[in-house]
Amino acid sequence: MALRAREELRHPGPGTAWGRQRIPLAAGEPDTPLTRALTLADSNWAVAFELDHVRQFVINTDITLALHREPVGEWFCIRSATAASPGGSGLAAGQLSDGAGDCGRILQTLLVADR
Repeated sequence: MALRAREELRHPGPGTAWGRQRIPLAAGEPDTPLTRALTLADSNWAVAFELDHVRQFVINTDITLALHREPVGEWFCIRSATAASPGGSGLAAGQLSDGAGDCGRILQTLLVADR
């Protein structure tokens, strides 16, 4: 996964990253744009820089990827924002785009706990 823009790393807040899958999902099987999108979508929560990863432990407990068109290509952009409640639950919401533009939304529920 590509890193977020350098300026975004200086301030907590939503994040944006372009990335691509480096390792095949299944050995010996060709990946498709759909499998690449699904694989990258799992990184949605980590693209935003809103939770303190040093003092907090974060686990994404589930993921929903809703596509409004077939994804294309190898590279995908994720724009993500996260929020967590004091009770330990959180939510990461993202937009997934490819070289042709917006193709879907990502939603993940999070478990957030102090280390």
